[in-house]
Amino acid sequence: MRINPFDENPCHRKIVSYDEVYGEIFSAIKAQVESSIDTARLFHIGSTAVPGLRGKPMIDIVAVTTRKNLRAEQAQLRKLNFHERDTWTDTDDKPYVCGSVLRNCSTYNINIHICHREDWIHKEGLKLAHALKAREDLCRKYELAKDKAHSLEPTDPEKYNQAKEQVIHEIYQTINSGI
Repeated sequence: MRINPFDENPCHRKIVSYDEVYGEIFSAIKAQVESSIDTARLFHIGSTAVPGLRGKPMIDIVAVTTRKNLRAEQAQLRKLNFHERDTWTDTDDKPYVCGSVLRNCSTYNINIHICHREDWIHKEGLKLAHALKAREDLCRKYELAKDKAHSLEPTDPEKYNQAKEQVIHEIYQTINSGI
């Protein structure tokens, strides 16, 4: 699978219906990365990991590495043609790479968050996806939060994520309380 530059076209920022192609793309990326880099294991997180959940057509992935240095893993992913974006904050404790793929005449953006096994993005990202798959009420609550965040800030990814934080926190409280 060829990794292309991240597509900044605003059409990728719209909330759309779930598409089964998300899982297919994740599986292809996972196979490609894990066959090339033996220190990383990929996990699908975010809206595209939850069948039926509307969201932005961007596939979010966690790359859990056994390397101590997260930047070293980032360098390996760059060799596979992934890259960084100027519009996203990249820090030493939370590096990432991105790209896009062409599938069925459509472009799908990919974000790969690099972390260690017990890092928040890994544990909580999987926990949220699992809860949303298991509970329709939480899935719909999250979907409404995404719609509202998008109506407030459709183009800035950090502001969009901040606008969803309260509802995500409420979902975690529900999950952790066993309700």
